[in-house]
Parts: sequence; structure tokens; C-alpha cells
Amino acid sequence: MSMKADIKQSNLLTVHSLIRIALALALIGLIFYYPGAISSPYSDTGLAGYYDNQIVEQADDIDSIDHYAVTDETSVYQYNELSPVAKEVFDKTRSAVGDSFTIVLCHEWTLTCDKYYESEIPDEFQYGIVGNNVDKNELYTVVEYGGEAYVLQTGALGPIAGWDLSGLPLVISSSLMVLLVSGVLVHNAIKPPEQIGNGFAAWDIGAALLVGTFALAVPYLHMWDILSVHWSRRLITGAVALGVPAYYFRLR
Repeated sequence: MSMKADIKQSNLLTVHSLIRIALALALIGLIFYYPGAISSPYSDTGLAGYYDNQIVEQADDIDSIDHYAVTDETSVYQYNELSPVAKEVFDKTRSAVGDSFTIVLCHEWTLTCDKYYESEIPDEFQYGIVGNNVDKNELYTVVEYGGEAYVLQTGALGPIAGWDLSGLPLVISSSLMVLLVSGVLVHNAIKPPEQIGNGFAAWDIGAALLVGTFALAVPYLHMWDILSVHWSRRLITGAVALGVPAYYFRLR
């Protein structure tokens, strides 16, 4: 009976060790190879204004437009000629406060998107930064709608801002905390927890599954306004920083 119990215990240890190694590798891969882990679902060009849309003039007709950038070479569209997404962007710009609307892009790795994928950017409009990838006259389009002519400026006339790196320390700390969980798993695979005081309960396995699942869910929690990426990173950092010492002192 004792031998059977020892064999069962040994098999359980082996299974737990294999699970721990697999989870440790999965968490490491999550941090180093999957861009969606603990990340925003939205893409950032690092240049403010890149996907801005703004109506800069509204006239009775095309001949009444006096905006300096509108020339004979400026693209002119009837509203009905626009693609569905171009109509949507124009409508959102026209109805927005200040006649200004910015297209927000989802990363391609997102499974769902409540904004726009890059492939959905309307071909009728040109986006970018003057002095970076477009000329000034390329950023203007005239749209005729409801008997009036609208001058739509897209993109930005010049660089407005660069990358905001203020959140980088939190990105690094939350990633390190996930790797710390991987380290705990590897340590426990090499030196399994004692039965006394633990009952072979795999607290580390459960915690690793929770952390990994949460890291994968962060972009969608942010997208659905449940929990921002910033607070998700703070939560992971704090929970692991407090949880790992508690695990070693009280549970292991």
C-alpha cells in the first residue's frame, strides 16, 4: 500500500513538473514573442496627427471654396462616390466636436477590433506627416455633400510629438514579473514543494495560468473599457511582487 502511494506521489510530482516546465516556456514565449501580451490593442505611429481628419472649410459649392490648398489637382468626390469606410470617416469628422476626428488603428494581431484595421483605411484620403512621408497638397480632399462642399484635411502639416516613453518602466516591470513567475515554475520543477504544509497543491501552476490568461486578456479588457493597459500592468506588477514572497514564506 505504501509502495503504491509512493508511486502515485512520484507520478504526481512528475506530472506537476512537466506542467510547470510547459507553463514556464509558454510565459517566456508570451513575453518575448507575442506582441499582444499586456499590451494596448491600438497601434501608435509615434507621430501625433498621422491619422487626423478635420474639415477646414465648408462652402456653398466648389467654386466658393477659397482655401489656399485647394487647386485644380485636389481630389473631389461626391459623397455617394465614397467607399463605406470613407463615408463613415467623413460623417464622424463632420459630426465631431470641432469637426475633427482621429482614426484609431487596431494591431493586426487583435482577434476583434472596435476601431479600424490598417487595411480599412479609406483609399480616397491620404494620411501622414508633411516632411515625413507626404506633401502638403496631398492632405486635402473636397467632398460634396448635401449641396455643399467640404474641404477635408487629413494627416498633419508637421510633426507634433514623438514617442511617449513615460510608461516604459511599467512595461518592463510587468514583463519582468511574468518572467519571475516562470522562474518560480522552473524552481519548483527542479525542486518540488514539500508535501508538509502544501499537500502537493499546485499553487504556482494555478497562479501561472491566471497570470498568463490575464496577460492575454489585457488588450481586450482595455478595448472593452473594463481595465486599462496601464492599470493592468500595475496590477500584474503588484500582485506578483507581493504574491511570490507570500508563496515562498507561507505556502511552499
